[in-house]
Amino acid sequence: MRPVAPASDPTRHFFQPIIVCLTVASVALTLFVIWISLHDLSLMRAGREKFVGLDNYIRFLGDPRAMAALWRTVLFTVLATVIEIALGLAVVLFLDRDFVMKRLVRTLLLVPIIMTPVVVGLTWRFLFDPATGMANYLLSLAGISQVDWLGSPQIALVSVLIADIWQWTPFVILLVMAALESAPTDPLNAARVDGAREWQVTWYVLLPMLRRALAIVALIRAIDSIKAFDLFYIMTRGGPALSTETLNYYGYIVAFTNFDISYALAIAIILTVFTNVALLTMYSVLFPKTGDR
Repeated sequence: MRPVAPASDPTRHFFQPIIVCLTVASVALTLFVIWISLHDLSLMRAGREKFVGLDNYIRFLGDPRAMAALWRTVLFTVLATVIEIALGLAVVLFLDRDFVMKRLVRTLLLVPIIMTPVVVGLTWRFLFDPATGMANYLLSLAGISQVDWLGSPQIALVSVLIADIWQWTPFVILLVMAALESAPTDPLNAARVDGAREWQVTWYVLLPMLRRALAIVALIRAIDSIKAFDLFYIMTRGGPALSTETLNYYGYIVAFTNFDISYALAIAIILTVFTNVALLTMYSVLFPKTGDR
C-alpha cells in the first residue's frame, strides 16, 4: 500500500502571502536605500542630486568622527552585553535558592523591562543631575565629592551604560531563568551525590547546560546594544564633546541636522553590514559546528 500523504497545512494560505509581501518590500526598500547612498542627495540642495558611486563610502572611511562613533558603538556593545550577561546569570543563580519573599524579589526585578527607553532615559537623567540628583546625594552620604555624570566626557558613556544595564539585565534574567527551570535536575543531583562542591556543580554542570541559552541572549542583547538610540538621545544627545555619540546617533545627526541623506544612508548600510558580520562571527564562536547538537 502507498503511504498516505499528510494533509497539507491550510494555514499556508495565510502566512505564505505575508512572507512574500514582506520579502518583496524588504528587498525593494534595501535596493532603494543602496541606490540613494550612491548619489549625492541633500535636502539643502533639492533637485541637484547626482550619481557619485562609492564616494559616500570612501568619505566614511576618511571621516574621523564616524570612526570614533564606530569605536564607541563597539565599546558600548561589548561592555553592555558582557556585563548584562554576567550580572543576569549571577542574579539567576541567587534567585534559584530559597529565601524569604523570593516571589516579590523576582517580580520587582522584572519591572524595568516594562518601562520604555524614553522613561528610563528621563529617570536616569534626573538621578544623575549634578545638583539635585539622587546619585550625588548618595555619594555625599559616603563622603565622596560630587560627580558630573552626564557632563564629563570621561564618565558620560558609563552613565548611559549604567542605565542600559539597569533596564535590560532583567531581560537576561527572564530568559536565563526560563532556561534554568526547564533544564533537567538529574545531572545536578548526580554531581552533588558524587561529592562535587557547589561551585563545581555550577561551573562544570550547570553552565554547560545553559550555554546555548546564554549564547542566544548574548546575540539578542548585542543586536539591541548596537542599534541603541533612545537612551543616548534622551540622556546626552551625543555629548559632551561627542563622547557618547554612537554610529547610529551620528547617522541621525547627518540625516536630520545636516540633511545629508545620501551619506546618512551610507552610514546606515555600513552599520548594517558591520552588525551582520559581527553577529555572524559571534554566532560561529558561540555555536561551533563541532559542538553538541
